[in-house]
Amino acid sequence: MKTIRKIKDFVQGNKILFQAILGLLFVGFGLFLIKKEQVEVGKAIDALFLAKPVWILWGLALLALFIVVQGMMYQQSFRAIHEKIGLGTGVSLYLKRNLVSVFVPAGMLTNMLFFNRSVEQKEGVSKTQIYFASTIFSFCSILSAVIIGIPALLWLFLKGSMSSAMIWGIVATAAFLGFLVYVLVNIIRKGSIYRFVMKRIPSLAGAFETLLEQSFSRGRMAFVLALSVVIEVIGITHLFISVEALGGHANLEMAIVGYAIVLLLLMSSPFLRGIGAVEAALTYSLVLYGLPHVLALSVAFLFRFFEFWAVLVAGLFALISKKNNLFLRVFPAFLLFILGIINIVSGITPALPNRLAALQEIVPLDAIHASVWLVILAGILMLALSVFLIRGLRNAWFFAMILVGLSLVAHVLKGIDWEEATFAFVTLLGLVIERKQYFIHTDFRLAKRSFLPLLFTVLGILVFGTFGFYLLEFKHFQADLNVWESFKTTLSAFFLFDGGHTPGTPFARDLLFGVKCLGGVSMAYFAFLLLKPLIQRNFPKAGDDIQRARALVEKHGQSSLDYFKTYADKTFWFSETIEGFVAFKTSRNYAIALENPVCPDLEALEKIVPEFDEYCRENGLRSAFYRVPESHKSVYEQMGKYVIPIGEEAVVQLDTWSMAGGDKSNMRNAIHKLTKTGYTFQVNQPPQKDFFLQQLKATSGEWLHETHRSEMVFSQGQFKERELKDQIILTIQNPEQKIVGFINLIPDFTKGEANFDLMRKTEDAPNGTMDFLFSKMLEYLKEAGYKTCTLGMVPLSGINEPGNMQERVIKLAYEKMKQFGHYKSLRDYKEKFDPTWQMMYLVYNAPFDLIYIPGALGKVFEP
Repeated sequence: MKTIRKIKDFVQGNKILFQAILGLLFVGFGLFLIKKEQVEVGKAIDALFLAKPVWILWGLALLALFIVVQGMMYQQSFRAIHEKIGLGTGVSLYLKRNLVSVFVPAGMLTNMLFFNRSVEQKEGVSKTQIYFASTIFSFCSILSAVIIGIPALLWLFLKGSMSSAMIWGIVATAAFLGFLVYVLVNIIRKGSIYRFVMKRIPSLAGAFETLLEQSFSRGRMAFVLALSVVIEVIGITHLFISVEALGGHANLEMAIVGYAIVLLLLMSSPFLRGIGAVEAALTYSLVLYGLPHVLALSVAFLFRFFEFWAVLVAGLFALISKKNNLFLRVFPAFLLFILGIINIVSGITPALPNRLAALQEIVPLDAIHASVWLVILAGILMLALSVFLIRGLRNAWFFAMILVGLSLVAHVLKGIDWEEATFAFVTLLGLVIERKQYFIHTDFRLAKRSFLPLLFTVLGILVFGTFGFYLLEFKHFQADLNVWESFKTTLSAFFLFDGGHTPGTPFARDLLFGVKCLGGVSMAYFAFLLLKPLIQRNFPKAGDDIQRARALVEKHGQSSLDYFKTYADKTFWFSETIEGFVAFKTSRNYAIALENPVCPDLEALEKIVPEFDEYCRENGLRSAFYRVPESHKSVYEQMGKYVIPIGEEAVVQLDTWSMAGGDKSNMRNAIHKLTKTGYTFQVNQPPQKDFFLQQLKATSGEWLHETHRSEMVFSQGQFKERELKDQIILTIQNPEQKIVGFINLIPDFTKGEANFDLMRKTEDAPNGTMDFLFSKMLEYLKEAGYKTCTLGMVPLSGINEPGNMQERVIKLAYEKMKQFGHYKSLRDYKEKFDPTWQMMYLVYNAPFDLIYIPGALGKVFEP
């Protein structure tokens, strides 16, 4: 089970890496096909400059209509759920989300997390309604693609004009779409798939529940679908215009089928929006309709300008006009992304003859050839790095700086391409200006552990290749290679170059291919080590940190959780300007703080939190605060942070609590029965004896075994004899004086409040044991002069009227998910004691944090 869990964690933690690999395979596919037609590419680019201006103007006009209709789709999606937004808001929402979707390939639900606050503030629409409207928008976009795409591809199939690979692609897509329809029907009818999703994937189940429960206008939704079909018609028209603008003779069938192939690839590409593959596949389809290779390639480039690049640029301007924080994160990555495409196109197209002739006077030909390969390789790497820049990785920024700097020089050396070099300089400048946002550390522990094995692996590959090539006979390469030439050939193959020797036999080709594969895998693993974000970071604690933290808690503590803030599992950050500290644990790229900082007052808290955020930033971490009470929610919101409810804390008012009343009759009967049979309640004052602690340990062990639980930490304690030795222990003993249940009282720094930690009972404890123990505890605390007693938090409870999608998911999980059913039972039990309830919150910095924080929280609760 542990092995399976590790594999699952690895896949989840590196999902973005796998998506990047798939996307780069698409890029590589397009690059391979275009490289084969290198001369045609140069001619295609030249043909673009000869396009007919009238058709280009028509294309631009349709581009403007395309953007407006997308905005109308959002507008009508909101009207379908009886909400209103302005057309400008809809257009802006589309452009910005479209831009981000290129760099955040995490699916529809993740993309919907972005740019909601502006809609909330400007239009007064709740998050739940924004998510619902966005779901309608996405659903209609997919459905319209199916309506247009599948019939067109079937038509092409019936004509017999499709390759076997395209046929299998359509069959797979059709099967997948059929499966989606089956899943949708099953969900609507609440069948087996619906029940499985409800049980295993609460977040997705929340989206389903929203769709099933929310009221919406079917007529408006049909209108959204009609607008989406208009979008597809505009795409078909753009392809028609692209053919005519470049001097071809277009027809409707050519435009529809070509556009359908584009849709097929876009639906199957989760990363970089099908760059490379779309251009290559569209060129192929146009050639099937009789267009020359050069013209087909030119049409593909012009079409992608209308449908992809121009829209991306418009989205960039939409971000600039708002000057929001996300722009600072996206802009350098966007520049790097564009430069990567420029590098690839520039590298596979011939240099201008007059520039090349002038360059050869001062630069050796070998240096020019090397610069070409360097530009192409740098371009491919930039596409992947642009995604890691979005995540804020420091090493991604460092390597991006190197690649952009090398590209700048290489563009000059390969053909005096001053235009590309200028763009590289602008990208370099953007990376330098925004350097402070890249602070997430690499997991150097993994890199250190892997460095020597990787080094020996590389050396082994080089030795193997060198002797392999040296021992080959003349016929394999039509040359006798000495040791130095063999080493150079191996080194070139390791870095995926041919090395100047053409293999003449299958064995030589296999050997060369094998060295290239080993080199490619080694370089990919090396890149993985350098770009893998830090998963967990343990900060060393000085010997007196715990004592210092405890002294501050004694002086400024005012929370029931302050006791756990000095637990040994915590790391402490002490403010240098204010008397206070934050107790936190690290997981993945997050520092999860337990509740509020310990400090003198609210004014101090408002200063400490930004200081802690800066400390986290300097250490490559993002901050979050767990179990912040309702009373402090507005303080964090004023700092620009986000909050989400995570459960309610139960607090018993001891001055009004009693066992009287009809609703306590069952509890009184259970207590009377236990008392009559000889069970007794005892208050055991510290210090506790070792034999007594051993009895408690046995009781605790039985409870853990019976309930199939393990000890947890962070916001609660563990069974530790040295801690319990100095605490008041409340026990229930049977007539033979065996301990069948106990509770330990711990310090609570809320004035007049009592708190406890462990509540354990034996496997053979009779029914009513915990009722007996809790009621006697509350009586004892009331007599001791306490005003209140906290019963702890019930996770997920208390959200009666959810205000957004996240809250709906939490409410759904609490009420209907089987694995969270014990939370309802826990709340029902605590309700017996008539507590008051206070909502607790998770505080985080940005919407995308909710993608990663749940996994980080799961780790910090582990002992």
